[in-house]
Amino acid sequence: MQLSRKNKILNFSFCLFLALLIGLLIGTYLIPSKSKHVFYINPFDNKIEEVTHLLQHYYFEELTINDINDEAIVALLQSLDPFSSYIPKKDAQRYDEALTGKFDGIGIQFNILHDTVLVVNVVPNGPSQKVGLMPGDKIIVVDGETIAGVGIQNEDVIQKLRGKKGTKVSLSVLRSGISKPIDYEIIRDKIPLESINVAYMIDDKIGYILIDNFTITTGDEFTKALNKLLLQNMKQLILDLRGNPGGFLGASLEICDHFFKNKELIVYTQGYHAGKEEYKATRKGLFQNADQQLIILIDEWSASASEIIAGAVQDNDRGLIIGRRSFGKGLVQRQFYLKDSSELMLTVARYYTPSGRCIQKPFDKNLISDYDILDYYKNGELNNMDSSLFADSLKYTTAKGRTVYGGGGIMPDVFIPLKTSDSIVYFNKLASQGIVFTYAMEYVDKNRKRLLQYKTVEQFEKQFTVNENMLREIMNKGAEKGLPVSEATAYSKQEIRKWTKAYIARNLFNMNDFYKIINKDDEVIKKAVEILKKEQNLFSLN
Repeated sequence: MQLSRKNKILNFSFCLFLALLIGLLIGTYLIPSKSKHVFYINPFDNKIEEVTHLLQHYYFEELTINDINDEAIVALLQSLDPFSSYIPKKDAQRYDEALTGKFDGIGIQFNILHDTVLVVNVVPNGPSQKVGLMPGDKIIVVDGETIAGVGIQNEDVIQKLRGKKGTKVSLSVLRSGISKPIDYEIIRDKIPLESINVAYMIDDKIGYILIDNFTITTGDEFTKALNKLLLQNMKQLILDLRGNPGGFLGASLEICDHFFKNKELIVYTQGYHAGKEEYKATRKGLFQNADQQLIILIDEWSASASEIIAGAVQDNDRGLIIGRRSFGKGLVQRQFYLKDSSELMLTVARYYTPSGRCIQKPFDKNLISDYDILDYYKNGELNNMDSSLFADSLKYTTAKGRTVYGGGGIMPDVFIPLKTSDSIVYFNKLASQGIVFTYAMEYVDKNRKRLLQYKTVEQFEKQFTVNENMLREIMNKGAEKGLPVSEATAYSKQEIRKWTKAYIARNLFNMNDFYKIINKDDEVIKKAVEILKKEQNLFSLN
């Protein structure tokens, strides 16, 4: 049966429409549409998931999806602020150890000397001390594997010696005076990472405490150190927070609780989602009396929790701050655990001192990679404190009416400029190459038996001298590294003697005794001691 012309036209039109429709559908799939209407179902909740899926399935080379995710997260956080960070699964355990102040291991402090692991110290009552390991021992074999003379690195040693509590590790060590190696089997245990290794009396009234960082255990460590000094009749305290990068907020609050009376404001935080939260002192402090004078030492590397303490002490007129303007890290990070055991440290708020100063120094989100201490060097702030640089909007008032300054970081009450004299350049070059430190280790290793005649650091400090022969040996080692002896100034030689003696004391005794020697010529500490001895009222200086 023949079709009419009209039917032919209709059939042709239908076929043409069908062909166009099929073509459009194929084209929509192969060519990305610029319209709002997408002709396929998108199973992803956001663009990041979608892009990750496309990379995984269509990229021209093989990709590891976990690496893609890690890099994407890092890039995302870096665009937000200087301190939000991502901790991959492989690094999470080490990070948590630093924060909690504990790890599982054998309890030694070591250095690598001439390609050999040298035990510098053993943790009191730790696994190594219990079996008889001693400072000066050289570890040559771990679990049957020779580690001496093979170019081992610090990280390799840590991986071999650390392990789960209760597990065993076998060591062979060489000890001076004994011809054959000594074998030990050590059962690993929890080892504290102490943040307070230095606490002693400078004189009959002034105590000194140094805090390296703030972990979960720092508050308890500080209480212990404070009690120790109070039992020695301490009336005045110098708390050294120089170079302390901060850490756990709770630790700074516990420390401040010893200084302030009940309900005095220590710090408050405020963020878009977090709201405002105030942290106040309680009644349980050990150093709250008016006659218990307090000085805090800070510098350009004091950050975060260090700045919380310095800001609270300054704003509440509880003590003096001495040193240089602190780092200016006043953003609060909260720790989030992800499904694969990696971690996210996300900035959730800002820190504010009791007077309302924001601790965080300004930063440009587009230049976060340039957020560093160089700003202080460039503007001369490490050499000169000029309050005229501060606008009226950056001036705040303490409870007693003293003027303090905002703009980020904590500006000290008493400024001590950074020493930048050319006379110290030679020593700094020696020290930066580890020459002084290594020489001290070698010296103790060779002369340990003779040095054991010094029963206390006080005896050592009075009787031991870094003589001319030792000084010459150190400078000759520097010459071997391209540092001409002719560049050594009188001041550099003085510094070489001081630091060599202190490092020898550290290897013979402990870190506390190292600082007893090194602090004797510390200009900032000397200024603090001078003020405490001279001033009945610390604030009469202002």
